[in-house]
Amino acid sequence: MTNPHKPDPWAVVFYETADAKRPVEEWLRKQPAKVQAKFAWIFDLLEEHGMNVGEPYVAPLRGKIWEVKLEHQRVQYRLLFFPGPRRRLVMLHGFVKKKQRTPAKELETTEQRMADYNRRRTEEG
Repeated sequence: MTNPHKPDPWAVVFYETADAKRPVEEWLRKQPAKVQAKFAWIFDLLEEHGMNVGEPYVAPLRGKIWEVKLEHQRVQYRLLFFPGPRRRLVMLHGFVKKKQRTPAKELETTEQRMADYNRRRTEEG
C-alpha cells in the first residue's frame, strides 16, 4: 500500500526532439566511463531527493534552469535541466565548461530545448 502523504518520486528524463533524438544521452555516451558513472550516481540522488540535492552536485543557474555539476580530472562537466511537470527533472543540454561563466550559446540551446519541450507537452495534452 502506498503512503498517501508521501509525494511521488522524482524521475530524471532526457529531452527528446520531435524526431526522437536524445541529444543529452548522445552527449553522455561520448564522455569517459567514469564521468558517465558519476552522472548516473547524481541522477540517483536526484531521483531520491529531488531539488533538495544542492551543492556541490546541483545548483540553480538562471530562471527555471539548474545545473548538474561534475568535475573529473580537472575537467568541468555540466548538464543543464529544469524541474518539469509531474516531478520530472528534464535534462536538456550537456557540455564541458571551459570558462568561469556558462557561455551564452549553451544557455540559448538549453532555453530553446526547454521551450520546445513545454510547447510539445502542451500540444500533446
